[in-house]
Amino acid sequence: MSKKFIFSLSMALLVSFSNVKAGEILPLAVDLQKTANTAKKYNIPVVIFFTATWCHYCKKLEENIIHPLLETTNIEDYAEFRQVIMDRAHWQMKDFSGKDIEMKTFPPSQKVIVAPTTHVYNSKGELIAEPILGLTLEEFYPGNLEQVINQGLKALGNDKRVDIYKMIKESKVQY
Repeated sequence: MSKKFIFSLSMALLVSFSNVKAGEILPLAVDLQKTANTAKKYNIPVVIFFTATWCHYCKKLEENIIHPLLETTNIEDYAEFRQVIMDRAHWQMKDFSGKDIEMKTFPPSQKVIVAPTTHVYNSKGELIAEPILGLTLEEFYPGNLEQVINQGLKALGNDKRVDIYKMIKESKVQY
């Protein structure tokens, strides 16, 4: 995929997503046990994006890549997607075992110290793919995401494979 195409995708959708607030498009991880049960039902992984309110790269990832993918493709057929905001005090969530915890305590329990970080889990809350640490060049992230989702699907014994670049080309949004 060309840099020009990714740039065009990013810029075309940036305007429509510039005022998005946490949880409006990328659901917050308020109940990972429920999310895991849905993922288990469809034999797909749980993908968690660990972000922080102060993180410029997190905003770029959310607005330029994740939100457009969720809004314009069927990527949700391949994984359950959730967001954990690492620095939000007093926000409550349920972990994979159903235990009530404060959201900001979940990342350290997962050894997450870099924002953004992307983890892929099975329904038991076990990592099943290599984490994506940080956001390097935006044009590489969709390929990295595709790779870890496919690693997760393979680990689950699911024969489905996602092709993010093909999804972007086939989406109905004009770029």
